[in-house]
Amino acid sequence: MRDAGLCPETQVPLVSPVTGRRVYPDFLFRAQGLVVEVEGYEWHGTRAQHQRDVLRFNDLATCPEVRRILRFTTADVYRRPEGMIRDIRQALAVRRGPPAVVSPGPSPG
Repeated sequence: MRDAGLCPETQVPLVSPVTGRRVYPDFLFRAQGLVVEVEGYEWHGTRAQHQRDVLRFNDLATCPEVRRILRFTTADVYRRPEGMIRDIRQALAVRRGPPAVVSPGPSPG
């Protein structure tokens, strides 16, 4: 990501307000509320690991700092990095959250 000019925070401790558990997203673009997770079979290949990953993902989704989560495989990182970077850039460009307040202009007339 850094080679592409993207500079997220890594392994930032966040706390789920629902469960109180601490979670560490792989990458966090804090200003945009975007989390990027990279998942490899070696870390998520057993039933127990998959169960822990699902709980972790749900905890992560409840954190107030997080507005969107993108998930990629290690194959995406090593074999299709341009697609992953494109998706991240598109997500960063999309404004999330409440709509901006716009002041009305002067009344005609």
